[in-house]
Amino acid sequence: MSFQPFGYKFEIHSPVSSTLLKTRLRARKKGWFYRQAGARGWIVGPFVCLWFRASDRYGPLLVGVLSDDGSGCRIRGRAGSDLNGMAAFVLMLPFLIGLAGLGMAHQEPGAGRFAFIAVIIVLVSPFMLWVAHSNRKDAEPLVRFLRDVADERAGPGRSRPDRVSLPGNLGLFISGEPAPHPLNSDMLYDALLRTGTDEFIVLERSEHDYLQIASRAGKFRIEMRDGSHLRHYLARRVGKATAKRRTANFDFEFEEALGAAFGYATGGDLPKIIAWEKMDMPPPSG
Repeated sequence: MSFQPFGYKFEIHSPVSSTLLKTRLRARKKGWFYRQAGARGWIVGPFVCLWFRASDRYGPLLVGVLSDDGSGCRIRGRAGSDLNGMAAFVLMLPFLIGLAGLGMAHQEPGAGRFAFIAVIIVLVSPFMLWVAHSNRKDAEPLVRFLRDVADERAGPGRSRPDRVSLPGNLGLFISGEPAPHPLNSDMLYDALLRTGTDEFIVLERSEHDYLQIASRAGKFRIEMRDGSHLRHYLARRVGKATAKRRTANFDFEFEEALGAAFGYATGGDLPKIIAWEKMDMPPPSG
């Protein structure tokens, strides 16, 4: 795996022209100050810049360029946890190194103080670069959103299911906030699509009968409670030995998490790749 402190590359093909794709993007993206998480940003000429939350325009972040290719258009770019912040930091490093050298050459009190700060920043820069590399997949919801818009009405093979109504006794909670009724499959799909790192959705039939899907680093963890805290389970991949507690055993892709969500919401079968591992949960307080 290559070192990617400046995010990871992506390339998406769309069967429509760049002009039509930009129209769709403008229609689908959220306003800059939309309160909940979701892709928002600007589109100028062939350039696209998207971020995820109103409170943070630095990360996660996606930048891309659209170009027509005869069979539609392509979007190429990078997505990461803090692209512009890391770029600014790296551009400042030569200045900070020079400042540290100046402080060492001149024993003036002011220069020495600034040099000390510069040295500290330079020393912690490898750690900052590593954190940016480790968190690059926090931008995955933005890439998923862009791919979903690019593939809109593209034909067979898309992950978005046909729109159907969901049962009236089902509740949908998006990071703790209830979604308005009546619920339908589009609402569930869009809720999962914009679920970012440390966010979650809950499908609830009752207080102790629910499915929870949480996002972490571009993947999803799935939990289910079936009647009480004594019957609380974590999803793992079928065939993965529980003795090998590898993180990947419990991580699922978007389409897999979507299949679990729709299976639970409609009372249908859950994906066959899922096995359930019992979790030890504390009893309810009071």
